Amino acid sequence: MKISRRTPFRLAAATLAMTQIFTAAASAAFTNGFSWSYPVGEGLTYTRTEGKNSAGVQRANVLTYAPNTGVSPVMVYAGDTVYGSKATIMNAVKYLQNQGKTVIGGTNADFFVMSSGVPIGLVIDKGTLVSSDAWQYAVGFKKDGTAVIGRPTMGIRVTGASGSCSVSYFNKTRTTAGAYLLDHNYDDATHFSANGSYIILEREDATPVKAGGSVKMKVVSKGTGSSSFAIGANQMVLTKSDGANVPSWVDFPVGEEVTLSITAADSTWSEVEYAVGGKLLIDNSTVTTSGIDAASSRRARSAVGVKSDGTVVLYEIDGNQSSVSTGLTAAELGEELKELGCVRALCLDGGGSSAMALRQPGTSEAALISSPSDGSQRACANYIFFVDNTAPDGVTAHAVLTPSCRYILPGASTWFSVKGADASYGPADAPTDLAYEVSGELGTVSGQTFTAGEKSGSATITASNGVLSGSMNVCITGDVQSIALQSASKAVSSVSVKPGQSIDLDAFGYHLGQKMASTDTAFTWTVSGGVGTVDEKGVFTAGSSMASGTLTCSYGNTRVSIPVNVGMGDPQDAQTVATFEKSLDGVTAPEGVSLSRVTDYTSVARGAGSLEALWDGESMDGLTLSVPSADVSDRKHLTLWARSENTHGTLTAVFADSEGNELTAPLSAATANGWKQLTAAVPEGAAQLTGLRFEKTGSGLSHSALLLDNIVLTADHTTTNTDCPAVHLNSASLTVNAGEKAVISGTATMENGRYPVRAANITVKVDGTEAPNAAVMSGSNLSVTTGALAAGTHAVTIDVSDDAGNRTRVCATVTAGSGASVFADTASHWSGGYASLLNARGIMKGESAGGQMYFHPNRNLTRKEFAVTMARSLGLDTSSTDVSAFTDSGSIPSWAAGAVNAVAKAGLMNGESRNGVMYFNPDADITRAEVMTVIGRLLPRGYAAASLNYKDASAISSWATEHVRTCVSAGVIGGYTDGTLLPLGKITRGEIAKVLALL
Repeated sequence: MKISRRTPFRLAAATLAMTQIFTAAASAAFTNGFSWSYPVGEGLTYTRTEGKNSAGVQRANVLTYAPNTGVSPVMVYAGDTVYGSKATIMNAVKYLQNQGKTVIGGTNADFFVMSSGVPIGLVIDKGTLVSSDAWQYAVGFKKDGTAVIGRPTMGIRVTGASGSCSVSYFNKTRTTAGAYLLDHNYDDATHFSANGSYIILEREDATPVKAGGSVKMKVVSKGTGSSSFAIGANQMVLTKSDGANVPSWVDFPVGEEVTLSITAADSTWSEVEYAVGGKLLIDNSTVTTSGIDAASSRRARSAVGVKSDGTVVLYEIDGNQSSVSTGLTAAELGEELKELGCVRALCLDGGGSSAMALRQPGTSEAALISSPSDGSQRACANYIFFVDNTAPDGVTAHAVLTPSCRYILPGASTWFSVKGADASYGPADAPTDLAYEVSGELGTVSGQTFTAGEKSGSATITASNGVLSGSMNVCITGDVQSIALQSASKAVSSVSVKPGQSIDLDAFGYHLGQKMASTDTAFTWTVSGGVGTVDEKGVFTAGSSMASGTLTCSYGNTRVSIPVNVGMGDPQDAQTVATFEKSLDGVTAPEGVSLSRVTDYTSVARGAGSLEALWDGESMDGLTLSVPSADVSDRKHLTLWARSENTHGTLTAVFADSEGNELTAPLSAATANGWKQLTAAVPEGAAQLTGLRFEKTGSGLSHSALLLDNIVLTADHTTTNTDCPAVHLNSASLTVNAGEKAVISGTATMENGRYPVRAANITVKVDGTEAPNAAVMSGSNLSVTTGALAAGTHAVTIDVSDDAGNRTRVCATVTAGSGASVFADTASHWSGGYASLLNARGIMKGESAGGQMYFHPNRNLTRKEFAVTMARSLGLDTSSTDVSAFTDSGSIPSWAAGAVNAVAKAGLMNGESRNGVMYFNPDADITRAEVMTVIGRLLPRGYAAASLNYKDASAISSWATEHVRTCVSAGVIGGYTDGTLLPLGKITRGEIAKVLALL
């Protein structure tokens, strides 16, 4: 940005003189860089320099000031005292603004004590000596803006009739280094922490403390001690620490009149209005780094210098950020300021303290323009700022042009803003009727967009309307040092899409860490691995099948490659309207239709519940169910499960458009006695799904039912897949310390591995209790985190379903610490942890013998024991002990009768019919097939029907086959290593403990 009121011809010439692409010969610090400048106040110019040196990228900010009365340099510490008044640069700006000053720009200044904020060197504020030089170098500014750099070497003495005491430090924190003098500019208290002597002096008048001046005072009190005490507004404290070597110390008596005198070896310092300390960097055009930190380390730096003609240079360079700016050594900093023409210079505080603020032309307030190496602004002791003394008038005097990108690829375009600035460079209306010229025929302007030509170079874009003008500088270069990819303005580091899907990628070059104005066609795009195609504009289109490969974008020898995965994109946009897992999900029916949630496994299609609508199919032609209004504006498909009993017919989905008009879509098939998965296309113009309409075909019966389950709306395709989610754990057995959380990891995909499952469709149970939000998905990666686990064995079950209701179940066992076994006979048994877990949950108990509890893990489980175990596990009501329905009720002990009644009533264990009567067979050992039948009735619907390829599969009874398939698929019970299932085999108490723990 370059602003001026000159004619366009003169302006272009001036702009070119203030911007350059320079080489190593042009700068000691940078090579192959770019620099641009523009005025920001009367006699004040800002320059940004960006480039590289052997250490990496560099970025410097420079303010150059020709002394004048329109703009003045000031020093500020954001408080009334030097102790504890640290402030960030932006808080210091606000401090000055609150005093009515207009801050143009500035940087941090002196080194300081981090704990107290007390500056190391000289502080002069409005001509008043605030803190002594401590034999440090300093920079001072006179009323006319001229600067002086040198060593103030001030002599401070307190003199009375009793003698004269030499003061080593004024308003510095007391140590054993000499005599100290403190007043209210130090703080309102002394902050003593060690023993010492002190003399309290009281002013006799309001004469300020100045170099070359004196102050009359009287001794009002004195003492010794280590405690801090208050400093009055008109008081000073002369003090020394015990152990300090002060030969000139005078123990002035109370009541004696004394005089404070300050002399400077160079009388010029008595003319200074503002001053801050620093460390000598250049003396008579010679760089010196003695005493400047580790002068060989590269870091952020700040400095102030003076040219031979009196011009002041305020310099800040960012550091310790490899992608922004590396920073300079002290020697490199000196050479840089010397290159800028400085004959004397001071190194100011650096590292995390270095910062610069600037009011850009056309704006009202200064803002941070540097990048602090700490990651945030550091509170510092004091600052040097330039303030504007010219009153703003708001009359447009300059055009201010600012490009959105300073670096531009040949052929690329960048938008630029146009603002107005008044004579003080404050805000004004944007100028109109501007015409634009581009130097060196390096590009063209259309509207507020500059398009670079094919040649590289520094281009000046000049705007003028014959009354005022302005310009900006941009760098056209093909030096692309890195490339970043985006899509829809978001960073892209990988591509995961569905087959046939396209994604528009944008490439951006980076030069010196800065984003370049780029055009996709300037880059070369390629793909590998058979994943699809990419055109010259960066539009990638996936192939028709799943694949993995790489997409590469390059410019010259610079390139970026990202992985591409086809078939594992995000799952389609879907909305589950109703699952009936816990309620009717807001579905309602008209009079004459009774709705209920049913849970018997024969009445459920997916999950654990479905909707049953009972109606009179003889007297009614059909019914309409209202569903909670569901937005379908971005949905295309409806999928649901349906079946009918006694009266069959067709289903129609009912929708409404945005004006409430009814739209309908028929479901794909008529209902029947068995479950069918039906689909419908969402009509064009539909806004809401409002209901489902059933119409009978043919005659009906009075006691009829319509059952519905898993109603889903989707955007891309119907959810009619029959494959279950693929879930794989990295480990099904984990060990953690007692009291720690366990993290179980793996992968979970659905629809034949095309998409990751949804975290919302994952149910996690820890020791039988649901753990909400325990599962997190990142792509196809699954992570399950438990709560803190007590010592012992813990069972984690992970039930995963897809949008169609197909489900997969996996389990993990976590051992936390080394919990003691509850039972005497399970300490070394493989089932010991499960036995202790179920005992703690009150599901399985042991027997007491000889003062110890025994589990008998290898003993076969009887039917009565299994009935009791299942009743406890499910929390069934066992209050009724009526087992008269069974002929062998007399063989059922009283401790099992309530459980037998409960499981029989729940339809879980029905007994055996012989000669027309029912037997429970309580003492019979329960078989594996019987256990799987009971558990199969409990599991939600949707697990795959596992293939029973066991050697003894023929031994599975027909009444058990369906449930055996479910249990095997859900991982409840599996086969043995010899290829058998042993459906008629017995099951031990240890085996059932593991089954139920992982249920």
